[in-house]
Amino acid sequence: MKTDLYLIRHAETTANAEGLFAGITDCDLSNHGFKQAEDLALKLKNININSIYSSPLKRAVQTITPTAKLINKNINIVDDLREINLGEWENKSVTEISSKYPIESSYIFSTEHYIGIKGQEEMQDVANRMENAIREISINNLNNSVIIVSHYAAIKSFLCKINNIPFKDAKQKIEYIENASVRKLVYDYETDSFIEKLN
Repeated sequence: MKTDLYLIRHAETTANAEGLFAGITDCDLSNHGFKQAEDLALKLKNININSIYSSPLKRAVQTITPTAKLINKNINIVDDLREINLGEWENKSVTEISSKYPIESSYIFSTEHYIGIKGQEEMQDVANRMENAIREISINNLNNSVIIVSHYAAIKSFLCKINNIPFKDAKQKIEYIENASVRKLVYDYETDSFIEKLN
């Protein structure tokens, strides 16, 4: 028994457009992001989707709302699909972060391994909650197809975990996850494993 998973990063946000670290800061989509969400709905409308699951943050819900309306499905909110809490970096600009935290930011920008930020959620904890949430969703939807909407660091941490990639190698070994992009995975119940399907 298997579950087809369409793992989606939210569309462009006002924070993305302004060069801010959002994390759990609850920002809206930008105008371009709302257009991406509409385009995403057209891309997904012919796939036989049984259920939709989303992070509780507005940008994730706004991203998948056009799709949900088009295919007439409810959006199920799952708190563990939320983005990493970036502590002191929340809602600060890349420029400010680079100036105030030169050592930490240099390492994080080059690796995408979020570590050493005061008040942050550890990436291992993000990976664990993401994997547990996505496994539960998969088991509850065996032999069906589901959409899961989440966030950049949350998705990357999950992909690192299921592929046994150290977080310090995240940027090097996992390609950049574009806004409103879709990654296809399959959950295999017999082996309790996730397999990424390359397009």
